[in-house]
Amino acid sequence: MALIVEFKGKRPVVSPKAYLAPNSVLVGEVEVGDFASIWYNAVVRGDINYVKIGNHSNIQDNCVIHVTPELYPVEIGSYVTVGHGAVIHGAVIMDMVLVGMGAVLLDGVKVRFGSIIGAGAVVPPGTEIPERSLVVGVPGKVIRQVSDAEFEMIRKNALEYLEMATESFGSES
Repeated sequence: MALIVEFKGKRPVVSPKAYLAPNSVLVGEVEVGDFASIWYNAVVRGDINYVKIGNHSNIQDNCVIHVTPELYPVEIGSYVTVGHGAVIHGAVIMDMVLVGMGAVLLDGVKVRFGSIIGAGAVVPPGTEIPERSLVVGVPGKVIRQVSDAEFEMIRKNALEYLEMATESFGSES
């Protein structure tokens, strides 16, 4: 069973249709939408600001999601994939985005609809990523637009993770 921790009177709110790995951790003001999945060893901390995770989004193994007091909550839209080991700190991610494995998004980052953040990219504080952009490198830079095939892959990936979550965790959160 996932570890759900109340912090300063705020307790995570998880849709009964969401899927939580048995050793995932959610702390404080966290909201998890319908058919979202939080995978093994992922930590989602809404202790000093809020975290919202949209419908059909997946937070993969070993991710860390945290916030900054007052200025930077975390908002993750729908059909978002946050790849293994990524760190999201005080960032906003719109719908239909893929954040690659090991990527780091820092305070004040905004990733617009349909974008891909490449594996291992580090997106500096305050960076705004335009719609359907491919970002790679350290520091993360836009190198081109996301192709139609890549855009469709974002949606398919989110749906594949929903299927895996259903098979892995069944109807129990």
